[in-house]
Amino acid sequence: MAAEREEDEHRRRSEFMQAITTEHFVLQSARSLSGTEIAIRSSLYFTTLSSAVVALALVAQVSRLGEAFRIFPLVILPVVFFIGLVSYGRMLQNQMEFIIYGRSIDRIRQLYAEIEPSQAHYFQSTQADGAALAALGLFKLRWQQFLTITATIAIVNGVVGGVFVALVVSDVLAIPGWAATAAGAAVALLIAAVFLRHQWQAWRRLQAALGR
Repeated sequence: MAAEREEDEHRRRSEFMQAITTEHFVLQSARSLSGTEIAIRSSLYFTTLSSAVVALALVAQVSRLGEAFRIFPLVILPVVFFIGLVSYGRMLQNQMEFIIYGRSIDRIRQLYAEIEPSQAHYFQSTQADGAALAALGLFKLRWQQFLTITATIAIVNGVVGGVFVALVVSDVLAIPGWAATAAGAAVALLIAAVFLRHQWQAWRRLQAALGR
């Protein structure tokens, strides 16, 4: 009976390790896909934006800064802004998924370290704690959001929205160029601030949910 129990325990432990190894692979694959989607979506947005700028330059050359040049950005800029909006939203989700998958992988790595405690130093934690962040100068989470691709999208998309508003205000109200530029700059700052605040709140909610 003792031999049977030992054999059964060995079998269950072996099956568990197979399952945990499979889970590690699945999480790693999902994390890689999240990172890949972030790169693809950011590339799509900036390609669309650069293409719109090139097209605007061509229209300006052909129309000699005429009526077509005034109408074209009013048509194309809302499209670019919309692509930026949905790209930001999805990439923020991807970032959250990337962090969650990383935390799950870290738990599995801790389990690997417990198999042979004397060799645990080979399984370093992939999630930096407060001390590590402070040593790297990365302790202030609020400032780290400016280094993300979603922050870049937010700021650039704010500029796109500001330019659109400046053009509309200039045409509709026929105000001086400096006033239209000031209005556009104010709108750009407002849009970027709203995006960044939304990202910050999402990060804080995730931090609270993960317990760190």
